[in-house]
Amino acid sequence: MTADHTIGSAPARDTSSRPWHAAAGMLLLASAVFLIVEQAGFRTIEAAVTARVVQLVTAGHTNSAGSIVYFGLGTGDVEGIVITTLCSTVVLVTPLLALSGILLLMPSFRAVRVTLGLLLALALAAACNLARYVAAAAAMQRWGRAGFDLVHEYLGSLLVIFGFAAAFILLLWIATRRPRSSRRHTA
Repeated sequence: MTADHTIGSAPARDTSSRPWHAAAGMLLLASAVFLIVEQAGFRTIEAAVTARVVQLVTAGHTNSAGSIVYFGLGTGDVEGIVITTLCSTVVLVTPLLALSGILLLMPSFRAVRVTLGLLLALALAAACNLARYVAAAAAMQRWGRAGFDLVHEYLGSLLVIFGFAAAFILLLWIATRRPRSSRRHTA
């Protein structure tokens, strides 16, 4: 019998590398690269989702074609916004996937915490970018190009920058937190 830990403390967690951690980490890194390579297809899906949400805040009907979201259909004043490579959620998602992949390659990070942090961070980043698209479309329909420019270039950009920063911090905060049991035993 050996004394691996003192009385009242949690046993030391095995931090040796697990093959599935490495595989999951490599899969996340590969997913980040795949999204960059296949970003045009992602933008098409993103436009379709955006069109459904824009429908809730604009007059007329909406539709998408490729990476363009059309709104105001049936009103006589049809507008469209193009989801470009640099405006796409891909720009926000790929660094989060890559960071999570790197964290999983390090044996000291728990896969459950990295995964939870990643899922919440992805949701936050995607929601902020979707909110920017929706606000830009609503502003364009109500105030024309000047409204679109204000929301897209300034207000929406600030939302996305702060949202991405919060998503990044959230991912790191969740991934680096220690379990409650080990926090209680640390003096």
